[in-house]
Amino acid sequence: MGTRPPSSVAMLAILALGATTLLWAPVATAQVRVDDNPLIGDRVKKVQGLGAGRSIDEIDEIDVKSILGSVIPSLVVAKVEQLGSGSFEERELATVSLRSMPVADEVLMAVLEKGGLDEEQRNRMLGVLRWRVLHRPRGAVGIRMEPAASGIRGVLVTEVIKDLPAERVLRVGDVILEINRAALATSSDLISKVQRLQPGDQIRMKVLRPVPADTPDAPGIIRLDRDRAFQEVDVEFPLGSYEKLGNDPTSSALGNPETMRRRARVEEIWARWGTDATTVAVALPLVEPENSPDASSRP
Repeated sequence: MGTRPPSSVAMLAILALGATTLLWAPVATAQVRVDDNPLIGDRVKKVQGLGAGRSIDEIDEIDVKSILGSVIPSLVVAKVEQLGSGSFEERELATVSLRSMPVADEVLMAVLEKGGLDEEQRNRMLGVLRWRVLHRPRGAVGIRMEPAASGIRGVLVTEVIKDLPAERVLRVGDVILEINRAALATSSDLISKVQRLQPGDQIRMKVLRPVPADTPDAPGIIRLDRDRAFQEVDVEFPLGSYEKLGNDPTSSALGNPETMRRRARVEEIWARWGTDATTVAVALPLVEPENSPDASSRP
C-alpha cells in the first residue's frame, strides 16, 4: 500500500486525537410482552489499564489466526489506500466510510496484521476500530433500578423511562429475575446482558410483579411472607436503543460493565497494533461528573 511519509504536523494531530480521554455517565435499557503479557501465542489475553486485574474470560480475545483467515474485500483495500492519500479531504472521507462499512471488525484487524501501511494509514485504521468498538449499537430496556429487597435475588424497577420498551411492559415495583434464562443478581448483570445485544433483538425476562397480600393462592403466585405476594410473569420484547438514553458511549466506564469491556477491547487493539496501549488514553483514572446519575441505575 502507500508509502507517502506523513508530515510531522499531521502525525502530531493524529496522535493527539488518539490520546484524547473521554468521560461519561453510563446507563442501560430493554422492552417486553406479557405472557502484562499482552501476547500469549496467537491470542492477546490481557493488557494494561482497564483490562488489568480482570479475568481473561471477561475480555474478548483477539484471535490472530482467525483474523489472518479473513478475506479483505476490494472495497476495504481501496479505502485503506485512500487513507494514505495526499489529500486531507480524501483521507477524511475514507475514514468515515470505514467506520460505517458493513464488514466485521476482524477484517479491519487483518489489514493491520498484514502490515504494509504507512503511519498515517495505520493510525487512522486504529482510530476507525476504536470508533467502531465504542460506538457499536447497544440495546436498552429503559428503566431505573436498584437491588431487590432482602429475600429476593434480582433487580427492582424503580422507574420506567418514556419512549423506551419498559414503558409498555414493565411496572415500577417489578423485580427482574432473569434475562434470556440467565439469572440476575445486580444492576451490572442486567446492563452487561442488555447492552451486549443490538436494538431490535428479542429478549425474554422472568419478572416478579407485586400483587395484594390477600391475593388467593394460585399457580404463579409467590409469597415471601404474610405481607408480600408476587405474581410470576414472563415477558418478551425487542430492545430499544441505548442512544435514546442520551449517554455518550465513549465516556467514563465506571459503573458500566459493557463500556469497560469495550474499552478493554480498544486497549487490546492498541497493545498489538499501536505504538503504546496508553496512546488511546483509556488507562487514566476515571472520575464521574459530580452531577451525573448513578451509572448502574438506568439499563
